[in-house]
Amino acid sequence: MRPFCDFADSSRQDSAMVTSSILSPSDCTPQALADFENLVIEGGTVDPQGLAQRIRNASRLLFLRESNGELVGVGALKHPLLGYRARVFAKARATTPPDEYCVELGWVAVAKSHQGRGLSRRIIGQLISLAENENVFATTRADARAMRFAVEYGLKPAGKPYPSGRGYDLVLYLCNARRASGGR
Repeated sequence: MRPFCDFADSSRQDSAMVTSSILSPSDCTPQALADFENLVIEGGTVDPQGLAQRIRNASRLLFLRESNGELVGVGALKHPLLGYRARVFAKARATTPPDEYCVELGWVAVAKSHQGRGLSRRIIGQLISLAENENVFATTRADARAMRFAVEYGLKPAGKPYPSGRGYDLVLYLCNARRASGGR
């Protein structure tokens, strides 16, 4: 994995610069980790129980900040244990072995005040490119917008939608590594 990366571009709807920082959790301040956790919880799609520890165990965390320092988006690359991956793949009734997908893309969240500006696309694109040499899996809500969004980045649905336990269904997505030899 690459170390710290810094990207900047203009938001579609205003001229404020939004910068991206990709860090190892061990390189983050306690406040940055707390801010990351709060934005993920605000998104409402993740069980907050144990989230702080799961964030500290992630491989890389992406932070999107306005020029004034306000955190407006987050995402992560994780290396979950095989038991977790096996449960997710089994719930989705995926036929692909979970041991072939060691990296999970997740916790993509954008502050409500900044939604509709393409920031989720930016988060996903940067994290997918960071993990381009690894097979990646992700889960997201089973809705047309999220599904269309995932496919744009080479994520393909696997198995069947399954209940999240939070009142909506999830879909498992897989993205194969893009190796120098031309991919899989």
